[in-house]
Amino acid sequence: MSGIIARKKDKGFTLVEVMVAILVLFISMMACLHALGLAVAHNMGNTMMEEAVRIEEEMMNELRNSAFSSLVDGKTDANVTRTVGRISRTFTVETTTQSLSVTGSRAIQIVVSWNLGGRTHYHSATSVISQGI
Repeated sequence: MSGIIARKKDKGFTLVEVMVAILVLFISMMACLHALGLAVAHNMGNTMMEEAVRIEEEMMNELRNSAFSSLVDGKTDANVTRTVGRISRTFTVETTTQSLSVTGSRAIQIVVSWNLGGRTHYHSATSVISQGI
């Protein structure tokens, strides 16, 4: 008959069980937090790349729309500051113009660089512009 009556020791969770459950939750939450940090860093890298491509496109269109005689061989450097993810970021733009062996044609190369995560990243675009007939 004594087996039918529950003892008070068998009811609820012990302190050790609660502590183990909290530890398991803590470890899983830390893993999720780390994954979130990696996702944010990867997203920022992609956003910076998109902004670099946008800067290159603007510069290339500006050069294509300028008079052919104003395109002089040489290299120019400029800094462009843009707001990316609510933070002001600086991009370095290097433009190289070079005459080609074909008369009336010039090659233009634009290289945009930026720093992110302690590393310098680059993106470049090249185009050939010919003098109108």
